[in-house]
Amino acid sequence: MSLRWHLHDYRFPELDGIVDGAILMHREMAELLGRHGAVPHDLSRGPDGMPALLRAGTPQDVVYAGSGPYAFLYHLWRERSGASYSIVREVHTSLWSGYWAQEELCRTLVRDGDLALFPTEFTRQLYIRHFDSVREDNSAVAYPLLHRLPRRPPVDAPPRTSPLRIGYLGALSEAKNFDQVLRIFARVHELSGGLAGLVYAGKPNTDRLSPPHLHNSLRQQGIPPHSVTSLGVLRPDELGSFFRAVDVLLFPSTASRETLGRVVLEALAHGVPVLAADVGPAVELLPAANLIPTTLDTTTEFTMGRVQPLGRVDEGYAADRLLHRAYAPARIKDNGTYGTDALWQALEGRAPSVGIRHDRRIIDALRIAERPADHPGLDPERAEQLFLDYFQRRDSALLSAVTGLDARTGRPHPELREIITQPGRNLADYRAFPRLLDALLLEPLAYRQATLVKECT
Repeated sequence: MSLRWHLHDYRFPELDGIVDGAILMHREMAELLGRHGAVPHDLSRGPDGMPALLRAGTPQDVVYAGSGPYAFLYHLWRERSGASYSIVREVHTSLWSGYWAQEELCRTLVRDGDLALFPTEFTRQLYIRHFDSVREDNSAVAYPLLHRLPRRPPVDAPPRTSPLRIGYLGALSEAKNFDQVLRIFARVHELSGGLAGLVYAGKPNTDRLSPPHLHNSLRQQGIPPHSVTSLGVLRPDELGSFFRAVDVLLFPSTASRETLGRVVLEALAHGVPVLAADVGPAVELLPAANLIPTTLDTTTEFTMGRVQPLGRVDEGYAADRLLHRAYAPARIKDNGTYGTDALWQALEGRAPSVGIRHDRRIIDALRIAERPADHPGLDPERAEQLFLDYFQRRDSALLSAVTGLDARTGRPHPELREIITQPGRNLADYRAFPRLLDALLLEPLAYRQATLVKECT
């Protein structure tokens, strides 16, 4: 049976300042399916943007919900119209209220023939555990990325008598444990007698982690300015130059929203070895020699409304591995999951059993608050109304809802009014509509990590 694809037209979103791995994948998936004759539509127009599909959609029609955490809309419109198209949805972050809410709102609307795609087995198993609508038979791991990455030979580790160029690429944030990167580098620099440099790129999340503050702090520790290079925020076409400038990538992120660590795959494809935290997605991507022991945070009450570090890596262990070059060279462990073949197999209902060794420590440790089954926010129609009010500029309705929130909570919410009154409306901006959904409909769930008697991967 020949399938006819439908998807949101993701060719022209304004991405200034908001490009991340998930956004890049939305665009890449749109390009891949576009080559197979996909019919584009504009999700922000609501059901008016796809009348033919809703009126006469058949099992031959498949909607690829790859424009953010909005798949619940396609499920709702299918139910309301009586159409029979199937839906492929993505989950691109783990413990974030956006995709968690998507799955809560889809839960009763998923049908046989629908499919959920995940970037790693870690993320898939997390959702299988917490949602009865996500099962082994209706979910798959597929993240086509290798078709656009180089296949460079592994970079040789420099001898201990030569400088080691340590790289970091990603948000300069506490959630990514970037402060640990700085301390690990400083330790290696000291113990090697100055034979270490740091090359980093990314956007700082706080002033404390901005380059001027960081470089001043490192100078006070006796590290000369020429040992540290900040490259700012890089475009995708500048990544090759970055990876040619480093010998090893340090990726200690335990961010609560981490589902892949796209930068890890990109580094490996450029031949650069990676040292990463031994929890979450990195366990699937790297050999044991390149995983840094990590202690999970069992004291903090987390919220899905914020990205936070779930644990901290052993800085001494990481520094020792770098000093002694005691890590394996770059190698992509599983080509299949990240190639286009895995995607097409999944979309055709032939997704192979993954069987990838994955991290269970975080999954087993999580204790996520239960949302009451009668919670008024668990209503896809209310979420739809909020979505259409926002993207179709019914600002008075939104501002009225915020006024009601002010009255219920006893405090003003100027940050929500700022979102509503800004001129643009962008599906790619996860700082906008998902925050309104959090505040006005489905408050982000809280969770903790329990101390396990035996932590194992």
